[in-house]
Amino acid sequence: MRSYLIKEGVGLRFRSSVEDFFVAEIPLQWKGKGGHLVLKIEKKGLSTWDLITVFKREFGDVKIGYAGLKDKHATTIQYISLHKNLYKLLKRFKHPAIKIIATTLHNKPISMGDLLGNRFVMRVHDVVDFQKLQDLAHWTAIHGMPNYFGHQRFGRDGLQKAKAFVEGDYFTKDKKMQKFLLFIYQSDLFNRWLDERVRKSSGYFKLLRGEVYRKGEKLFVSDTILQEPFLKKEIVPTGLLPGSKVIRSKGEAKKIETKYDALLPLQGERRDAIVYPKISDIKKEGDGAWLEFTLPKGSYATIFLENLAKKPMSHKGFI
Repeated sequence: MRSYLIKEGVGLRFRSSVEDFFVAEIPLQWKGKGGHLVLKIEKKGLSTWDLITVFKREFGDVKIGYAGLKDKHATTIQYISLHKNLYKLLKRFKHPAIKIIATTLHNKPISMGDLLGNRFVMRVHDVVDFQKLQDLAHWTAIHGMPNYFGHQRFGRDGLQKAKAFVEGDYFTKDKKMQKFLLFIYQSDLFNRWLDERVRKSSGYFKLLRGEVYRKGEKLFVSDTILQEPFLKKEIVPTGLLPGSKVIRSKGEAKKIETKYDALLPLQGERRDAIVYPKISDIKKEGDGAWLEFTLPKGSYATIFLENLAKKPMSHKGFI
């Protein structure tokens, strides 16, 4: 189970589908010249891995860059990069679930994280109280929501495999799979840390002495509680994704963080504990509603819905 900052959620239903879930990457500024072709792609009912598989079947074992992994059960727009010498071959590319919307050039291939954020449009059904839905969405935009990793991060049995791998009960020679399982294990530690921190909060996320904050791109530790700059959204508290080269908290914050630390063969990083969705529009439709909003890269739209309903979600919907 997960904990949330809101006091009471609103009843609603959501099941991810190409009709109800739309995601579009907010891209970087492409150079318009260089040796790499950037494709703006719309796909339906395909994961990013599925998309890559299709292109490799079509063009051979080519290098494909991408900024993030997008949901399978959705209509998504994302950007991928290929070497520009494939441009002529792309002209005859056709696939029923993939549409190339636009192309441009860039001076380097796209890497994971090369985006500003994501724009979401989601339809929810059986909304018990539309006004309450609106109020909770706007409250969350102001006060923030816990930045959990969503169920998509773990897959259906990924966490069990990840734990078995770290504990030595499962082994794979596939180096990419090894790293993927370590990332899953890392993400679960973060989620469990965040759940404990949220349970100790009320309304606002409760700050502790020794917190690691992010201000812009800079991370720093503070022995004092920096409430005012936090409320002004000048800084954000962060949680640990364990590794060997990551800054760790001190004092009060460390007492909790240590319980969710681990010796993993990764560099490690910090992840924002709280994130603020930007609400563009909320429209009532029958007994449901359409929600349009943006989130920073790495944050999950389904976590926003969890926050509104105050219920965790799996691939089948709300639990």
